[in-house]
Amino acid sequence: MVNWTTVTVGFVVTIVLEIIGLLFKPVDMEVATFISLFAPLIGGLIAAYWAGGTFKDGAVNGGLAGGLGSLIIAIISVQGSLAIIAQNAIFSFVISAIAGIIGGLIGVLAKGNHKEKEENMKEETSKEE
Repeated sequence: MVNWTTVTVGFVVTIVLEIIGLLFKPVDMEVATFISLFAPLIGGLIAAYWAGGTFKDGAVNGGLAGGLGSLIIAIISVQGSLAIIAQNAIFSFVISAIAGIIGGLIGVLAKGNHKEKEENMKEETSKEE
């Protein structure tokens, strides 16, 4: 289930880190690239860690936080025609959503109570039958 509060927190973390990466661009391009690559991963990790839940929940929350944050930055920061902006935004969303999913899975794993929730869900399902 999507926890929009934690997705918003992860979204903001992703945007802030992406902006920091953009500020490093004139100084050192490698640092800017490093920060931009890990921004959705960290945003997804934070969103999934705070939300908790199963691995599926972590993947959804992390993917949304990382993907949407990078999508907004790509739309704002890319210059050119509308086709170039759209192409870059879609590419950025897909790559960042994958990084956010990975971060989300790491966040759920770090939280550590995913097994308990999955077992509780199985017990509730068996009780209903």
